[in-house]
Amino acid sequence: MGIGTNSGTATGTGTGVGVTEEHRALARSVRGWLARTVPPGEARALLDTPGPPAPGARPEHWAALAAQGLTGIHLPEEYGGGGGGILDLAVVLEEAAHGSLPGPYLATVLVGAVLARTPGPATGDTLRAIAAGERTAALALIPGTLTATPTATGHRLDGTAPPALSADAADLLLLPAATPTGERWFLVDAEGLTVRPHYSVDPTRPTAQVRADAVPVPAHRTLPIESALVRDLAAVLLAADACGTAARCLRTAVEHARVREQFGRPIGAFQAVKHLCADMLVRLEQARALTWDAARAADEETGDGARALTAALAAATAPEAAYTCAKDTIQILGGTGFTWEHDAHLWLRRAVLARQLLGTADAHRLRAARLAAAGARRELTLELPPEAARHRAEARPHLAAARGLQPREARRALAPTGYAAPHLPPPYGLGAGPVQQLAIQQELAEQSVRLSDLSIAAWVVPSLIAYGTEAQRERYLPATLRGDLQWCQLFSEPDAGSDLAALRTRAVRTGEGWRITGQKVWTSAARTADHGILLARTDPDAPRHRGLTYFLVDMKRARGIDIRPLREITGESLFNEVHFDDVLLPPDAVVGEVGGGWRVARNTLGNERVHMADQLTFDTGLEALIARSAETDDATRARIGSLAAEAHALACIGLRTTLRQVSGLEPGAGASVRKLVQTAHQQKVAELTLELLGPAGAVAEEAGERALHGFLMSRCLTIAGGTTQIQLNVVAERILGLPRD
Repeated sequence: MGIGTNSGTATGTGTGVGVTEEHRALARSVRGWLARTVPPGEARALLDTPGPPAPGARPEHWAALAAQGLTGIHLPEEYGGGGGGILDLAVVLEEAAHGSLPGPYLATVLVGAVLARTPGPATGDTLRAIAAGERTAALALIPGTLTATPTATGHRLDGTAPPALSADAADLLLLPAATPTGERWFLVDAEGLTVRPHYSVDPTRPTAQVRADAVPVPAHRTLPIESALVRDLAAVLLAADACGTAARCLRTAVEHARVREQFGRPIGAFQAVKHLCADMLVRLEQARALTWDAARAADEETGDGARALTAALAAATAPEAAYTCAKDTIQILGGTGFTWEHDAHLWLRRAVLARQLLGTADAHRLRAARLAAAGARRELTLELPPEAARHRAEARPHLAAARGLQPREARRALAPTGYAAPHLPPPYGLGAGPVQQLAIQQELAEQSVRLSDLSIAAWVVPSLIAYGTEAQRERYLPATLRGDLQWCQLFSEPDAGSDLAALRTRAVRTGEGWRITGQKVWTSAARTADHGILLARTDPDAPRHRGLTYFLVDMKRARGIDIRPLREITGESLFNEVHFDDVLLPPDAVVGEVGGGWRVARNTLGNERVHMADQLTFDTGLEALIARSAETDDATRARIGSLAAEAHALACIGLRTTLRQVSGLEPGAGASVRKLVQTAHQQKVAELTLELLGPAGAVAEEAGERALHGFLMSRCLTIAGGTTQIQLNVVAERILGLPRD
């Protein structure tokens, strides 16, 4: 295609639908071209034009759009196209929607995408004309009252199609119609039809009524098109369009929240506004992930089941994200957003149009639930670059030593080689980059080797490597990496919660070392851990974060430690209160500098491993719900479809994050979004599992006991590791750049 790269940025906040550098460059190029060629006033002028548009009119930018190769980017080169696929087109459509591109672009490229998958004498010349920008096209998603009667030379078309996007500007119409043998598709010249443009909810891309009165359609214009394919492709492309609208809304809301002042402060400093913006980002990132994978599934032609499932999940999520983000943007803009002069209502209009044409989110959730119940699944795979084969070959003889061992023994065998933690620097690991880490994971899976989990120790090790003394590293790291030392975390306190800067546990220097007094809470594994990592206040007069010091505590030998099990709402005691009553720690218990504990604590999440995305996107809890979905009503099946969309989005976000790391890019917002989505998702799965038991769910026996335990236990998920509300603040401040309160 003819677009050159420029200095534009990816759509909105985040990566955009595409994650590769090639797609990011394409997005920047399209955005730059739109800024130069299609001024915002072009869309605004359509808003202010009284009445419906004149039929057959093309926008001023159409010739330039075609000259850049955008009308055929997804079409085969043999037809003059760019040789790309649906994912390339999705990247372009997201940017086009972000720029509020008016006109029949989406409708035309959708028809092109359908025809490219429909061989026949009528399609070749049509595809060449679409790729060259010589012909515009549109389609109706359902027949309406259209019928096709067989004739000696083809069919006679009669009736009226439902509102068709951009049919007012189309030279060609692709129309479904009922025939005596079922629904069939017909490619019809617009001049033979009666096309009446509507005064549409979105004047920048209006719909039109298409009526056929005894219109003859020759046999070669009767196409062997699968209706499900048309609707799946429409779902993917409208989802990509919705992502662009949602991104534009989020960008506008965040920019306004940074500068608009109320009560002497930017409104972005108010928690309510922060949470609204962070929620918008979460919705957008889920929509992008699902649209990305639906486009990939359409390109890969992996089978009708996977294509249909991913299209349904994207259609259930992305248009709804655009719709809700547009409404939330108007809310954040306040009175300004309710004015005709602001573009916010233009984005809301675009979102409403797509939602009305494509159908409600629940309709697509129901379809997803039905497909999943029938066995449709989408397996996510990660293809590594060629150098991964070399890394696997290098790892193979080392990993063979752990084959057949139990996970704990396998860890003990591999720890001295560095293969138990290859992401760590030597001598503790291999200093492996993302590709080598993932290659080793693949080889571990190939040899059926599983390593025991380090749990909290996975946080301890990076801190000791970065800030520990040589003696501390020699004493603790080899044994920890072998799995011989167990750790607990002594950070949280009753009055501090997620606010670690408010810690009150005191550490006073003495001639023998440090004397610790205070209380920690919600400490898992305190009764079994050999050692703990402790944050305590060593300078009460220093600013909040600067007076903290990071200590190592021998949980077995230090005197004055009182561990009291906490009984949780499940009746179990997984957590503990830990009381320190003048506990004496030696001078060498300090990690890093005295007063520098905050920096060490934050480093516990550094040197993160790169994880392979899960192959199965539905966990056992969701699979059980899917298996029972046939017994439930539509409302419950829609909830199961919604859970399926969340689960697949989580897996896709994980894979997208990994792909970014493999490409040498920062992981982006994926980890934060996953935490926010996953915890609430698990709670909803547990709640619905219990709910479907009916009266049996009130009995703490057998299935009811398991479901009740899962439901009660799930309540901690949105608290542990930082509450959802704190996480929303973190996303708003660190990712969206909103001001701190």
